[in-house]
Amino acid sequence: MTRNYCPFKGPFLDSYSVGFRLYQPDAINWRHRTIAGVSWNGEEQEAFFFNPDGLVLPLKPNPWELPQLIGKNAVRREFSSIHGSGHFAMKQGRRAALKSLDLNDWVTYWLVDQSAGYANDPAVWQRITEQDLAEEKTASERLHREMKLTSDLSGYIDECLAERRDLLAAKHRRRCVEDNKILAWLKGETPQPLFTCTQEAA
Repeated sequence: MTRNYCPFKGPFLDSYSVGFRLYQPDAINWRHRTIAGVSWNGEEQEAFFFNPDGLVLPLKPNPWELPQLIGKNAVRREFSSIHGSGHFAMKQGRRAALKSLDLNDWVTYWLVDQSAGYANDPAVWQRITEQDLAEEKTASERLHREMKLTSDLSGYIDECLAERRDLLAAKHRRRCVEDNKILAWLKGETPQPLFTCTQEAA
């Protein structure tokens, strides 16, 4: 199948606007929003993107830009392979019907290695927090000096660091809850109806 037009720019379209993206070494990465790899059929221009847990992400490929992304980021590949499970994965009936010749059209590329760290991991988040607080300490010292504050320097820094630590902890809790919802959605788990408790109470 040949396509002559792609209605969007970039190597893939996140049509649900969830925020799926490639792993970024110098940024905070969330496990279930990270594109860890892609199974690509270059003949049919079809792709299944997946996260580090192998759950398929609902992304549409741009067949003119995806090969360049793969060439730039692939850390390993597996021929005649379709990777991924979950609600958005290739349906089992279709996968079972693929003959060896059809499977030969597919190659799976991993775009991040196994050593990558995610903010969902407490140890990784601890490192992120420590780095952020070190930067906050430096900024607070500079601000205290530049503003010529008369308050005790160590007390001022402790107060700034405590506020920053609380802010980071709240942000982490919110993002973890959101990422767990994404995980359940990718698995195909149906959430409870919004007003179930209210209806039962009435």
